[in-house]
Amino acid sequence: MKRPLITAHTGCMNTRPNSIESVIEGIKAGADIIEVDIRATKDGVIVLAHDEHISTEHGVKRIADLSVEELNSFTKDAPIIKLQEVLPFIRESHRIINLDVKEDLAIDPMIKIIEEYNMKDYSIITGCEKDRALHLKKHYPTYQVLLNASMSLFNQSKENYADFVKETYQDAIAASCCGININYHLCQEELLNVAARRCLPVLVWTVDDSHVMEKFLDMGVHSITTQEVRILTELRDMRI
Repeated sequence: MKRPLITAHTGCMNTRPNSIESVIEGIKAGADIIEVDIRATKDGVIVLAHDEHISTEHGVKRIADLSVEELNSFTKDAPIIKLQEVLPFIRESHRIINLDVKEDLAIDPMIKIIEEYNMKDYSIITGCEKDRALHLKKHYPTYQVLLNASMSLFNQSKENYADFVKETYQDAIAASCCGININYHLCQEELLNVAARRCLPVLVWTVDDSHVMEKFLDMGVHSITTQEVRILTELRDMRI
């Protein structure tokens, strides 16, 4: 039986999302891949953050409009973490970091940091529907990029799941992606079977219910993303 990889969703094990604690707890709980969210500040510093905006006592601010110094002045109680602060934990534990890119302007400075820290072989890039994936592979062809399956495409193809499957795998191939990253609600056996014939691994996110974990362990996906890393690790290891 295939042994899927486990991806620790940021904020796993009841930690603060995009924190050093989240990375450490994911590693300790047995995850193979550690996810973080990627954004860029006004001065090109790559920080771990999911949302485009932050709330401050001076109102809502856009991260991309703030320098890292300004950003930190607004987040003293929950400091924003720079990408390079978590990379040593990934390298030392021999894990892979899942760089979930939230905006195009973060791509170039993110790659610069990955190159500076010699972390390309420890990295995969996600958060990429077709256009972002095409851009990344055009400019950085040696990086591993996953295609994010499109929710809007799924909604357009509700009457015929096969159309969604066909366009998804064709988009992945056209963008030279190394696999398909998909919301588990959209993932059916047909997609797995077709993708397998084209040597495209399928990774599902974000599964926190143990019964749903069992389902996808049975289906043989390449990776399952979860916040409940320890539960999934135990379920997977029971099958060895």
